[in-house]
Amino acid sequence: MLKWILGIVLALAGAIALGLMLASDQGLVRIFHGGDVVEMTLATFLAAAILLLALLWLVKAVIMAVLTAPERLRAAARRRRLARGREAQMNGLIQIAEGHWDRGERQLIKHANDAETPLINYLAAARAAQLLGADERRDIYLKAAYESTPEATKAVLLTQADLQMSHRQYEHALATLKRIQEIEPGHAFALRLLAKAYVELGDWHGVENLLPRLRKARGINPKVIEDLEQQSLGAAVRNAGGRGISALDGLWKTTPRRLRRDAVIVAAFARAYMDANGHDQAESMLRDALKSNWDADLVLLYGDVRSSQIEKQIGRVESWLKSRGDSAELLAAASSLCAAASLWGKARGYLETSLRLKETPRSYQRLGRLLQELGQPEAAMQAYRKGLEMCPVGSKGPTGR
Repeated sequence: MLKWILGIVLALAGAIALGLMLASDQGLVRIFHGGDVVEMTLATFLAAAILLLALLWLVKAVIMAVLTAPERLRAAARRRRLARGREAQMNGLIQIAEGHWDRGERQLIKHANDAETPLINYLAAARAAQLLGADERRDIYLKAAYESTPEATKAVLLTQADLQMSHRQYEHALATLKRIQEIEPGHAFALRLLAKAYVELGDWHGVENLLPRLRKARGINPKVIEDLEQQSLGAAVRNAGGRGISALDGLWKTTPRRLRRDAVIVAAFARAYMDANGHDQAESMLRDALKSNWDADLVLLYGDVRSSQIEKQIGRVESWLKSRGDSAELLAAASSLCAAASLWGKARGYLETSLRLKETPRSYQRLGRLLQELGQPEAAMQAYRKGLEMCPVGSKGPTGR
């Protein structure tokens, strides 16, 4: 703006100076051409020169306008097309967000070639197609997304894997995620999806091999890795339990020391030993674990163990009651062991005290069994009823050994 003002001021100053000069002395210009002479005043000459320059500029402008017309027409058409594409993209995304997946899909695909970012159109349309149950169209749109923006290969593959996972196409998702790993082995989100695919497929060996990479990846919650580790080791424990006590012994020896202190892992091993009729091993394992990690779930599980020396187990639990005080879990464990030794009176006393501290469906179920053994069917039915009333709607009732 300042340049324009300065230019106008200079032009006016020049015009005024020239006018003053011509007013004092109009001057004379002679132009010789061959034998001819053309005379004119300086003012006439300047007017003719300015007119000629203006004519030349006009001719140049017309020529340039003619030459650039196709390009300008194409640019204008492109602007109109992009504006139409932006509007269609926004409307299509709104339709999908509002749950009108079919309308949104049609609008996004119809104007995908007009959009500045066709990748967004194709990816959103792929999600809409999946929500409509059209897997074939989904895959066509994902392919189009890749072809429209090859540099967004990871984004397309991640979307594809996510959609496949949500449709329970775990084998397909696994293949897609492995392709991503070839491009970027440490991609955190891809690793999480890969771990989930292995879990859904029951491939615990795959989960176990993936754990070191998950630990190195940035942005993954340590709790997620811990849960996966527990699940994979739990599956390995169940598998070893099916092969007998010696297989469990071997697996326990190779389990990292930090996991041997994990209550969830210890409980999984103890249950596997008990299922394999290794109650003595389970008792020893739980007893050692409780020395360093007093855990309520492990205490309850200790009450389910039926070692070859049940009396020593009872004595140990009773000594814990003296040293640690009453707790619902410890009293329930004492009751369970006394019932196993047919000490019905002590079993009932411990269990009723446990229920006064904490009512659980499992304890009421056990009380019902005890009362049946004591020949009190009506009281047993009442205990069972109380336990069932505490169970959430739709559950199968209290469970326990």
